[in-house]
Amino acid sequence: MKQWITSPEQYKGLQKGRMNTAQQNLAANTAAFAGSEGKLLHGQGGETLKKLTYGKNSLSWCGCELIAVANAMLLTGHSIPLPEIVFEFEMNKMQLLLPSGYFGTSPKKIRRYFEHKGVPFHSFKRVDELERYIADKDTVCGILSFWNREIKGKGPGRLLFFTKGLHTVAFLKKHSNIYIYNRRNSASSASKYDSISEVIGDRRFILSYVLDEDVKS
Repeated sequence: MKQWITSPEQYKGLQKGRMNTAQQNLAANTAAFAGSEGKLLHGQGGETLKKLTYGKNSLSWCGCELIAVANAMLLTGHSIPLPEIVFEFEMNKMQLLLPSGYFGTSPKKIRRYFEHKGVPFHSFKRVDELERYIADKDTVCGILSFWNREIKGKGPGRLLFFTKGLHTVAFLKKHSNIYIYNRRNSASSASKYDSISEVIGDRRFILSYVLDEDVKS
């Protein structure tokens, strides 16, 4: 497994600019996030979360993966402040395409964080496989990544699904209900659905991680 970096000193090849940005963001984000530790996070466009920065951009624009990871970890009893997650993701080059964070985090890289924290998980690239896996579980949580635009039309037109970007959310299955955290920028509480399929709708599914630990909250 590739080494997971938790401090600038561990990686001598880290560009000075990236290191400075990560450290500056950690200090500013920690101050802005004060009082929100240990709480499930909703609505990345809200007053607190939009003040936090990932790379060079506000979490209101590119923070959904980070927020989803923080929520999923909290649901399984790992209360890790969001600014610390942002810092570690920046240090480990988890961004999708650009180090500025403009395109958010690569969903495929998130497994590295869970592996580092020793959190067991299963990953899925198909909705039907995910739903079969959680069908007999009364309470379970994880994260989902999917493209925002609905798939419409035929041929090349169907490729437009990526033009509105992707979104990643934490989910909790409790009894027969699915609760989604940070479904929209303006959300103030979890959104309730009957199934994962209902959450995804006619959007292209990217992947999911189901955390194989007991839900704590």
